[in-house]
Amino acid sequence: MQRAIVALSLAVLLSVAMTGVLPTAGQHHHHHEHQGHQDTHKHHRWRTPPAAYADKVSHRWGDDGAIARGKALYDTHCTACHGADGLGTTAFAKALPHPPADLMHHFHLHPGEGDAYLYWRVSEGGMVEPFKSAESLMPAFKTLLSEDERWDVLAYVCAAFHRGFE
Repeated sequence: MQRAIVALSLAVLLSVAMTGVLPTAGQHHHHHEHQGHQDTHKHHRWRTPPAAYADKVSHRWGDDGAIARGKALYDTHCTACHGADGLGTTAFAKALPHPPADLMHHFHLHPGEGDAYLYWRVSEGGMVEPFKSAESLMPAFKTLLSEDERWDVLAYVCAAFHRGFE
């Protein structure tokens, strides 16, 4: 399943690169309403992660080394959909059936609060419910990145887009 999603993503990217044309709304893009924000992916609360992820806590928030490693990984694996600005509004993202998360919209206010959810989302991507039913095509990065690498990406996201904790 993971390979099929990656293949579909690459096919859309190649199509856009070769033709310069994005799929139209009737072909691949669906308008979604999430918590009152049409065509965005913003939530006012996180879902409770499954038990296997419930105890996950990062010790890398604010770690400059982790942030630097995470930036390199983010640039490689995340920018096509979430964008260099974290808004999830790239040309590729607009062709997806479910918009990528706007990483600037957050409520990760304290270390430990939301860590398990964020790690679960990066690990499982759109391959599990309720994200699968919402047509999320986010890859399950547990098959692509080590546990350390996933925490490094999250350290970068926290520093760059959440701008740390409030």
